[in-house]
Amino acid sequence: MNKIAFFALMLALGLVGGCGNKKEEKKEEKDLARISQKQDKIEVKAAKVRLAPFEMELVSNGKVNARRKAVLAFITNDVVRKVHVKNGERVKKGDPIVSVDELKAGQQLEAARLSWEKAKLELRGRLMNEGINSLEDTLDERVISKTRLENIKLQIGYTSAVKEYEKAVYDYSNITVYAPFDGVIADLEVKEYNQSSAYKEVCSVIDDATMEIVFNVLETEIAHLKAGMEVEITPYANDKVTLKGTVTEVNPKIDENGMVKVRATTDNPEAVLVDGMNVSILAKRQIADKLIVPKTAVLPRQGRKVVFVYENGRAIWKYVETGFENSREVCIESGLKEGEEAIYENNLGLSHECEVTLINKKE
Repeated sequence: MNKIAFFALMLALGLVGGCGNKKEEKKEEKDLARISQKQDKIEVKAAKVRLAPFEMELVSNGKVNARRKAVLAFITNDVVRKVHVKNGERVKKGDPIVSVDELKAGQQLEAARLSWEKAKLELRGRLMNEGINSLEDTLDERVISKTRLENIKLQIGYTSAVKEYEKAVYDYSNITVYAPFDGVIADLEVKEYNQSSAYKEVCSVIDDATMEIVFNVLETEIAHLKAGMEVEITPYANDKVTLKGTVTEVNPKIDENGMVKVRATTDNPEAVLVDGMNVSILAKRQIADKLIVPKTAVLPRQGRKVVFVYENGRAIWKYVETGFENSREVCIESGLKEGEEAIYENNLGLSHECEVTLINKKE
């Protein structure tokens, strides 16, 4: 009898426990459903539609040119004795670049000097025959006419002797090629102990302190560009660097492709820009009082443009008409009002009046 009572008691306790477990399971299911519902809401970011000046951007590709670039050549031809620099080396104005042998030029200079001295002696002799005792007297046309003096000089070879001496002085003074201004050496191919006549050019000296950028724009954009406008210059080789530049000229002529050539300049203190480099040009101008939203807020739907606006926890679908745009923002011509919250992030999968959670309420 005691055993029967014991088993009955255990059975009753088991039934009570089982009922309790079922109640707990149902409670957990309801909680999970509630959590799932919350998780189904899409988290989005929104920005207020604002009325402000809009920054219009004009983007183009350009080529960098040195504002000053000198192609140097040999003036005195002889054997190259010394190359003082190498490609990529920086030079100051007056620094030696290359030198040729000075022996031949020195001999020619001395020979020309002696010829000139001989011509001067002959000139004095002829003038004495004319009754003129001093070269200083030849300055007075009352003593001897200018024409008569020139004829005498030509007859004795004095004029040609002077020209030859001047040329010899010039050649000797140019046995070394010097840098005409501060810059960097490029295209140097000259080798020592070769004849200078074998080289058409010595090298180029590029002044890269200030660089010029040449770029083209469509004829429809010419009205938006003018001298003095600021531009941003970004090399394709290093897009982490952006330099500020200024438009210096807009060519008032449209080519056969409907393009207009524009030039801008920029300082290049770190030598980031190199002659011949390709760059991206960004010109900006402001347009007053435009409704502006982030570019990612505008979506294409059913052949039209749509912006989802956040209202009371829901995404509201609104058709819009857009105007100017740049790399970050779009002008709204119609469809939105200032102060509305345009959803710009995680908006691709939204539908009209779907529930959303705004995760940047301060913006």
